[in-house]
Amino acid sequence: MNKRRAKDLWSQLEKRKVVRVALVYLLLGLLVILVGTVAFEKLGVPSYVLSLMLVAVLLGFPVALVLAWVYEITPHGVRKDSAGDIESITEFEDYPDNIPSIAVLPFEDLSEDGDQAYLCEGLAEEILDGLHKIPNLRVASRVAAFQLSGQQADFKEVGRKLKVQSELTGACRKSGEKLQISVQLINTNDGSTQWSFKCERPFGDVFEIQEEIENTVLKVLNITRLQSLQTPRQRVDLKAYDLFLRGLSCFAKSTTQDNVYARQLFKQAIDIEPEFGRAWAALAYTYGYSYMYFNATDVNLIEAKRTSEKALKLAPDLAESHVSRGIACCMDQNYKKAEDEFEKAIELDPKNFRAWYFFGRAKVHEGDLERALKLFERASMVCPEDFQSVLLQAQLYTSLGEKGKAIEITRKGIERVKAMLELDPNDNRALNMGAFALLRLGQGSDAVKWMARSLKNAPMDSIIQYNGACFFSLAGDVARALDCLEHCLIKVGNINREWLEHDSDMDNIRNHPRYEKIISNFPE
Repeated sequence: MNKRRAKDLWSQLEKRKVVRVALVYLLLGLLVILVGTVAFEKLGVPSYVLSLMLVAVLLGFPVALVLAWVYEITPHGVRKDSAGDIESITEFEDYPDNIPSIAVLPFEDLSEDGDQAYLCEGLAEEILDGLHKIPNLRVASRVAAFQLSGQQADFKEVGRKLKVQSELTGACRKSGEKLQISVQLINTNDGSTQWSFKCERPFGDVFEIQEEIENTVLKVLNITRLQSLQTPRQRVDLKAYDLFLRGLSCFAKSTTQDNVYARQLFKQAIDIEPEFGRAWAALAYTYGYSYMYFNATDVNLIEAKRTSEKALKLAPDLAESHVSRGIACCMDQNYKKAEDEFEKAIELDPKNFRAWYFFGRAKVHEGDLERALKLFERASMVCPEDFQSVLLQAQLYTSLGEKGKAIEITRKGIERVKAMLELDPNDNRALNMGAFALLRLGQGSDAVKWMARSLKNAPMDSIIQYNGACFFSLAGDVARALDCLEHCLIKVGNINREWLEHDSDMDNIRNHPRYEKIISNFPE
């Protein structure tokens, strides 16, 4: 048994509490035998009874271990043990067609100078995030809904493209200490107004306004919000909150430079409000993303660990704190701790896409591809618009030798990619990953065009460049694949050698001398 398998087996034994049961059983068994020896001697019980008791204790030991492996004791009674696989025990099902669904679009900027788009996006995102945590309500993802911003899409187009029954639109303006805001809840089937709201109040009431909008939307949609699932937003200095919203707007753009801008804004927010837990979690994300996607330096890793620890200390009930900590632990190759953090995040917020998605990526790093498949499947259910979690499943099925299943999943993934490109034809991530899907489906000519477009549009994006290396490796263009891999490393670098070892897409170029030379420069 190799070290990885031995480590995985020990981890499973601990997770299923088999080790704990074994120790407790041995101690109790020893105690029973000692007490029995003394008591039986005084009572004059025949010696063969003690021998039978010893045999019973020994025979019962493997039975206890088997039962500990198979079953667990929960507050709801004894049930089959899921080995800690939260994707198996979390009460979450794919969205049925008949449940309410809504899209929250970015609010229109009514400021005179048109410089408050960040505020309009931030407020809409905060409301979207609050609604997204509600069970039995499907909320279109931020990525999908915000793609329609500025396209002047009518209600029917929103309903068709995002597959929702209602849309929440609005407009806002901050003037001095006053906040003007208006929103409308519109039925996407006929364009009728289900509810409207307009107010001008002190900016200090922003948190109450957000909650008022969320609660009224739920009331109109006839959905009950369980108080036990509601985590009150932390009230912080308004200047810090304004900077936080600016940071969210930058971070959502997912580019190297915008990630740096977001980091600076989150730091400024923390300087004003040092106990701002959400800002610490967001700051930790910027370092974790930098290490994972843009620049795998020791500084980014150290800061990802430090800031996520701080977020966890200040906001332990915030799922984002645990996700940011999980990412940092994964990058540090502390996979057991990463798993604990992701599971806690999912426990706090079962509909947190990042928790499921990055948990899956952590399992790929760890080499547990079958578990990663389950987690990516859950991520794709939590966010029905996301194509990445679907196409990564196809890649894993290929690595596991299940080509038929890979093709089946790829067909589902390419439909999501096309839906995203309908919203934004220049979505480089969709073009990039969609190229893989087309290649697997035998549409090589279109696949090369999509990949070339994404590489041209994002020459500084290491993930795009890395995917280009994988793509051309699969396409049999070894020289171009190696060029992309080297370009990824030279430009910014982020993929570690461990990930490369588990990526079957690289199989066609592994034996090339240039490949060994390139990956020797990748971090371990």
